Order: sequence, then C-alpha cells, then structure tokens
Amino acid sequence: MIKLDIKEDTDLREKRLQCLQYLREHQVDVGLTSSAPSRSRFLLAIHEHGAPVMRIPARPVITPGLSRAETKAAMTDALYSAAEAAMTGELSSVVSAFEEAGQAGADGIRAYIDSGISPPNSAVTVSGGWIYNRVAKTGVPVSGKGFNKPLYDTGELYNSFSWEITSK
Repeated sequence: MIKLDIKEDTDLREKRLQCLQYLREHQVDVGLTSSAPSRSRFLLAIHEHGAPVMRIPARPVITPGLSRAETKAAMTDALYSAAEAAMTGELSSVVSAFEEAGQAGADGIRAYIDSGISPPNSAVTVSGGWIYNRVAKTGVPVSGKGFNKPLYDTGELYNSFSWEITSK
C-alpha cells in the first residue's frame, strides 16, 4: 500500500489567487494613454484616418506597429512571464511583466514609424512652397519640414506613444 500526503501552502494559494484576480481585472493599454496631450490625440486621429480636405493621406500606425512580428513576440513573452509569475504568487513580477509588455508595444509603434511609413511626404511638405487651399479658395504659403520623414516633425506625437495598466 502506498500512502500519499498532499500538503498545500495556503499562503501561496492566497497569493496565487490574488495574482490571478489581478490578471483578470487589469489590462495593458498601448498607444496614446489618458495622460497624452490633446494635440497628440488630434494629430493621431488625423493621421490614422487621413484628412482629404487638408491633403493628408491616412497613415495608420497603432495596429501596424503592434502587428510587427518583433513587437508581437516581445509582448507575448512579457505576458507569458506575467502568467508564470501569477502561478508562483509574485504580484510585483506580474505588474513588472505588464509594464514590460506595455513598453515593448510603445517601442514597437515608434520602431514602425522609424522604419518609414507610406505614402511619403509630398515635395511641398518637404521643401515648402505654395498650395491651393480648397476651403479658403486661395493660395497658401507652406514652409517645408526640410526632411522626408512622415509622422515626425516636432516629435510631439512620436514621443507621446506610451502605455498604462488599467482596470477592465
């Protein structure tokens, strides 16, 4: 006859339940967070959907940036680490893994922008000149950016991409 004693550490069980509840009730939001400047939100809306009247083509960055294989892998690894930490009852490690996943997502969006986004800026955007304003029905002088890097002028929008842990 074999005698088997199973002992469970109730303290570990409680910590594990606390971690699993945290996983169930929280999520990592990546992109422009609630603390992002309103100007950045406005610029992102224009660039995500385009503004035909202003001759700005759509240049979505959130979904393509997060869909890159490197970004997905980094975020997946971090979230896997969060699940592993939850099973060991380490809440601080779960939170750290969430933070790591969020940072990987924000960095992935910026890397997508750095890699170059289509369509490129028009010659007037780069060098400057005159454009016809269809709303005002008059010519308007435009000062050029001096470089051809879409979605990067002052760096305000680029630097606004971040992450935050929120309750579901």
